[in-house]
Amino acid sequence: MPTRTLALAVVSAALFAGLTTPASPAQVDPPSVDFTIGPGGHATVTKKVTTPVVPPNPDIVLLGDTTGSMIDVLENVRANANSITSQVLRAQPSARFAVAEYKHNVDGAQVFTVNQALTNNQEQVRAATQRWIDNAGGGGLPTSDFVNAHYRIGTDAIAFRPDSSRIIAWFGDARSENPSLGRSLQQAITALQGKQVRVIAVPISGTDGGGLDGRGQASTITAQTGGVLMPDSSAAEVANAILDGIKNLDVTVTHRVSDCASQLTTSITPASRQVQSGQTVEFNEVIGVKEGTPPGVYRCKVDFLINGTPEGLTQNITVRVPGVEVEGNYLNEGSSASVSVRLDQPPTTPVTVHYETVDGTATAGSDYVAAEGDLVFQPRETIKQIAFQSVEDYSYEYDETFAVRFTQGGRVVGTATLVIRDDDGDVTVHSCTANAVKLLNKKVATANPAKSTCKNDSKSVASANLEAGLVSVEVDGLSAKTGKDNAKASAGSVKITALDQVVEIGLIESNVSATCGKGKTSGSSTVGSVKINGEAVKVGSGPVTIPLAVGSLKLNRTVKTATSVTQRAVSLDTALADLVIAESQVECPKRK
Repeated sequence: MPTRTLALAVVSAALFAGLTTPASPAQVDPPSVDFTIGPGGHATVTKKVTTPVVPPNPDIVLLGDTTGSMIDVLENVRANANSITSQVLRAQPSARFAVAEYKHNVDGAQVFTVNQALTNNQEQVRAATQRWIDNAGGGGLPTSDFVNAHYRIGTDAIAFRPDSSRIIAWFGDARSENPSLGRSLQQAITALQGKQVRVIAVPISGTDGGGLDGRGQASTITAQTGGVLMPDSSAAEVANAILDGIKNLDVTVTHRVSDCASQLTTSITPASRQVQSGQTVEFNEVIGVKEGTPPGVYRCKVDFLINGTPEGLTQNITVRVPGVEVEGNYLNEGSSASVSVRLDQPPTTPVTVHYETVDGTATAGSDYVAAEGDLVFQPRETIKQIAFQSVEDYSYEYDETFAVRFTQGGRVVGTATLVIRDDDGDVTVHSCTANAVKLLNKKVATANPAKSTCKNDSKSVASANLEAGLVSVEVDGLSAKTGKDNAKASAGSVKITALDQVVEIGLIESNVSATCGKGKTSGSSTVGSVKINGEAVKVGSGPVTIPLAVGSLKLNRTVKTATSVTQRAVSLDTALADLVIAESQVECPKRK
């Protein structure tokens, strides 16, 4: 073959020379995002992915012509082998290298040789380049058999890793036989495509080899394998040409969502982007929060893949769903009052909270003005107020309430209570009465006995004896009193005889009171002491039930309804007669 003197070390080193100039590291910008979004809301983020300058997990085959005229070039490659592999490994620590050579078919068994299988051992790569020198020679025609070499690499010569980026870094200055050892150019290309091998070719000028792409073979191989054919280069230009070739290799960036909370939605466009290695691509993501999501912190992760391979290019997403806090208020009839609504953290995007009034004891229209609407919190806004109006009337009545219900996507997130205070005066107690003793239809010492409008009244009796069936009662120190909003009954001592049991009770008193306009009633009673057949029984101001032979003895009983309270200090329920001692009662008007 004609002489083709070329500094091959420059050619080979050029494959990775660009790595000596630091490139932007592969990364995702921003690597993490943190949003505060309400239910049903969303935020958009632009993601910039800088791809690695060398494709990920590369399996690189150094393929060169080792005919006799190349000896000086091969010497320089051997001298720079460690530098070449070191620079690649710094960029892609998982890189592997193979070394192969080709000649012409006249060279017999040496027409194609794999000098070193894929390895990350730099010394093995350097030793393989030494074997280039050891094997140098042969050739003689301005053609070679690189078609066969590419076919072999695309079929059985190199054991590529399953997840690798496969690259042939190839240099030469002469065309190939076609067919080459029985393999056509198209068969070689099909084999390379089947293994997803991309080819970088640098034609060498300034020799009499006829040109690597003299018949368009190199351009066909690179075009159909997704590689790159660099312009003809002299020895001084080869390094930059190969560097540009590597940077011109396209990589495909895709994405996948993982570890994403079910309350979130994500949409990323486009599905993939193709770009030259080392360049940056952009993706747009819409992150949403599903309706009905409760307050909390939710997370998601997006991985970006280079040629389908994870490269550690991950963006972590944190979404905070704010809580809603509301406060109730008071308002007088015919006036307005505001309800404060707060988000517990400032939102990133607008947050909508729906509100509507709900009847309580107050009725929309007659007591207050119904209202419904939406509050929209703008970014960074955390507090809003809504005014509600009550309706004036001139009736005495209780304080009334209505509620304001707050929802997001149909989910209740808060309720505020508003109290309408009556400003028409106090509501008087409707009726009251007090009885010191009551046995069947017999009453002793009763105040305000008609249970008419509560008024000041009092009755007292020194002592009394009552009987009904098996029950006889001896009492003394009886008293009953009523006032405009209270009632009180008491007895100094009581002796109850029923069958063979004697119950002695001392210092009995009951009290009730009411503030009807505020809807408040209260009752209490005390029993000083209890003895049954001379044995003391522990009692106090709380409810107590004591079983007797004739029935149940009950102490300190309070009975309440929506508008009344009745307090009984002592009661005895029997089959034939009921006995009540120290009973007081007040009743408020029914609500309007």
